[in-house]
Amino acid sequence: MSSSGSKEVTLTAAMIKEVRGATRAGTLDCKDALKETNGNTKKAIALIKKQGKDRPHKVYV
Repeated sequence: MSSSGSKEVTLTAAMIKEVRGATRAGTLDCKDALKETNGNTKKAIALIKKQGKDRPHKVYV
């Protein structure tokens, strides 16, 4: 089977770390944003900030 023109982007740990360092978002949120933006770290950072996932959730102890 051939794909319908969409390319799978290879995400590296360095890409996820860069987005995570800039946003403090969770690893999976960073990974999902990078997939959605085809590996573009700047767009992924903007997407996470737009979604409001750039702040860690409060943990009540």
